[in-house]
Amino acid sequence: MRIIKIGNRNILSTGSLLLIVALLSFLIPTRGMIMGLSSANLLVMCCVCATVVFHKKPKYIPLFYWIYFIDMVICMIHHYSDRYPYVHFIEITQIIGLVYLTIISIRTKRDFNKIIDFIIFLFTIYAIFGIVESVGKFNIFDALTGTQVVYDYANGLRFGLARSRGACGTSINNGMLLVMILCLVTYRIFNSEKKRWQYNFSYIIIFINCFCTLSRAVWLEVCISQFLFFLIQRPGKQVKIVAKIFAGVVCMAVLLLIIQPSVVFGINTIINDMFGSIIGTLMGNSTSTVGDEGDRLLLWGWIWQTVKGSARWGLGYATKFSYLTPAGYVKESIEVMWLYRLYQIGFVGLFGYIFLQVSCLVYFGTNWLKEKLKQENLDFNCMMFILCIAYFITQFSCASSEDLRFFYFMLGLAFSFNKIRCEEIN
Repeated sequence: MRIIKIGNRNILSTGSLLLIVALLSFLIPTRGMIMGLSSANLLVMCCVCATVVFHKKPKYIPLFYWIYFIDMVICMIHHYSDRYPYVHFIEITQIIGLVYLTIISIRTKRDFNKIIDFIIFLFTIYAIFGIVESVGKFNIFDALTGTQVVYDYANGLRFGLARSRGACGTSINNGMLLVMILCLVTYRIFNSEKKRWQYNFSYIIIFINCFCTLSRAVWLEVCISQFLFFLIQRPGKQVKIVAKIFAGVVCMAVLLLIIQPSVVFGINTIINDMFGSIIGTLMGNSTSTVGDEGDRLLLWGWIWQTVKGSARWGLGYATKFSYLTPAGYVKESIEVMWLYRLYQIGFVGLFGYIFLQVSCLVYFGTNWLKEKLKQENLDFNCMMFILCIAYFITQFSCASSEDLRFFYFMLGLAFSFNKIRCEEIN
C-alpha cells in the first residue's frame, strides 16, 4: 500500500486517506449535496477507487456477514424494478464496500487507533454544532446544502428546544449514530493513558448532543450501553463513576434551569407519557396519538394486516405504508426497524437482518470471552458486544437509516481489529 510522505515522514497510507474521505460522507446530509457531492456518491467513489487500486481479496470478513450480504442481494434482485439500478448499487456499496475499504485500509493497531481518534475529533465538532442546533435552532448542514428543517414529528420542537438531527434525516437516527461514537470514546478512555482530558471532553460534548436529540429511544440506548460499560468496571472504579455521574447530572440540571427551565420540568412529562402509553396499550385502553409509544406497539398488528398476503417477500422498497387506524387518522411511518424490514422485503429480508444482529452478538461475545482473562482494559470486541445489545433494543422503537450505514462501518472496524489480532498471533 502506498504511503503519502511529507519530507521523510510517513503521513498517511492511500487506503487510510480513502477511508477518511469516505467517513466525511457521513457529514453530507442525504437531503442535499455539498459542493455538488452527495453522501452516497462520495462513498461509492472511495470504495470503487480502493477496489481498482488495491485488488485485494476481502479476507477476514466473517461468514455470517457474507450470508447477510447475499440475503440482501437476493431481496434486491426480487425487487429490482422498485428503484433505479444505481440505488441498488449504493446499498451494496454501503453493506460490503465500506467494510472492505475499512479492512484493507487498517493494517496495524496504530492505524486502528488513528482512525478512531479521527472519528472522535470529527464528531466532537459535529456534536458542538448539534448542541448549537438544539439551542439556537440553526442547522449548519441545512445551511450548507440549502435545505431547511421543518420542525414537526421526529424533528419537532420539545420544550423550547429543537431536536438535534445534524446531518441525518431525523433526530432519532442522529442519536443512534451518536451513541456509536460515544461507545468509541468510552473505548479510548479505557485504553489510553494519553489525551485523557481530550477524550473526556469529547465524551461530555457527544453525551450532551445525545440528550439534545430529545429522543426517548436514544436516551434508553445511552443508558443501556453506559450501564453495561459500568458493570464491567472494578468495584472501586464503579463508586468513582457513580460520584462523577451524580455531579454531572446536578451540573446539567443547573445549566438547563438557567438556559431553558421548561426542559427540566418537562422531562417528567416525557417519561410519564412514554410509560403511560405503553401501559395503556397493553391494558387495551390506549388513547395513543400520532407518533407516540402506543403507535409503536399497535404497529405490529397494523403492519401484519397490511403485509400478510405478501409476507414472504414484502411489498417492495417503493410501496409507501398507509394505514387507516381505528382512531381515524392515517398512519404513514414505521418506527420499528423489524417491521420496516418485514414490510419492504418480507420474512426473507427480515430473517437475514435478524441473523446479522444475532450473529454479531455471538461473534463479538465469543471473541471477547476468548481474550477476557488477558485483558485488563476494555476489549474492542466487548465494546462492540455492548453496542450491539443497545442497538438491537433501540430498533424496536425506530427504523434505521444513516445510522445503519455507520453500523456497517463499525463492523468493518471490528473485523479489522480481529484481523490485526490474528496476524499478531500468527
